[in-house]
Amino acid sequence: MIKASYWERILQIIHNGNKFILTTHINPDGDAIGSEIALAKFLVNRNKQVSIINISPTSTNYKFLDPQDEILVFDQHNHSHLISNADAVLIVDISDWKRLGKLGSSIKQSTAIKICIDHHHLEEKFADIDIICEDACSTGELIYEFLTFAKCKINDKIAEALYTCILTDTGSFRFSNTTALTHQIASQLISAGVNATEIYQQVYERNSQSKILLMGKALNEIKYECDGKLAWFYITQKMFQEAKAQKWDTEGFPEIPRTIDGVEVSLMFTELEDKNVKISLRSKGKIVINKVATKFGGGGHNFAAGAVIEKPLKETIPLVLEETKKTIWAYSS
Repeated sequence: MIKASYWERILQIIHNGNKFILTTHINPDGDAIGSEIALAKFLVNRNKQVSIINISPTSTNYKFLDPQDEILVFDQHNHSHLISNADAVLIVDISDWKRLGKLGSSIKQSTAIKICIDHHHLEEKFADIDIICEDACSTGELIYEFLTFAKCKINDKIAEALYTCILTDTGSFRFSNTTALTHQIASQLISAGVNATEIYQQVYERNSQSKILLMGKALNEIKYECDGKLAWFYITQKMFQEAKAQKWDTEGFPEIPRTIDGVEVSLMFTELEDKNVKISLRSKGKIVINKVATKFGGGGHNFAAGAVIEKPLKETIPLVLEETKKTIWAYSS
């Protein structure tokens, strides 16, 4: 998917450097965490000093990838020196500085080479080196390609991390981004020692009671528009508090309504702690919805996109609904 010259350049940077930082977006998902872990193990095997520093803590269902709690949660006082002294910073699964939060400012100030590896649409140049491929099912698929190019022996731990990337970003191999290559890579990873059943259980079958309670509250609010083609709902801070749930507990929620017969687009509004609103759009595959997210300063894939809007929930809902309904009716006309 990526020209060999790009991977060769990354290998040269790794060969010449010694200190590396790995990071990803706010509220990291399985693709983000898995990509970080796989790259970190590759670098450690090459006797490099590696720190994984994220702006958000790792959610419970991905803790199995980091049993020793080696992933750091960014603290400016404690971690700025690591970033400023790094030879290179590898940013995975994100090409938007806003989604790195305060950590992004520290990275920008560092003299380290910034490398981005991502499979989301890139609006404009992001890092010093941007390795972007929207055709990849996940960032993990690109990491697999790089490690294969580097002739890395993919042990069971690296395979476990990469399989988690692919499993989660393809919706357990059911989303439209799943290709023959996706299955071929998954097969190779299973051959390398992945227990597919165990990983599925770790990711999807360890839901907290709080998450299930929040899910119930959220799904109770589902509303339908556009003759049932659009299903939307919201989650308020009050709902989080009542369920004693965390923001990461909403992972997977946007996909649920599009499983309803007749629904083509699912839209979730999440009220954030600062009272801004995150929108999450999902399409069943007929209607391209990323332009809705782009209009509000976000982005994503054709059928999975999102944005953070700096307005209260009551103002955000009608604005986004209007744009989403326009998009749906355009495909229906």
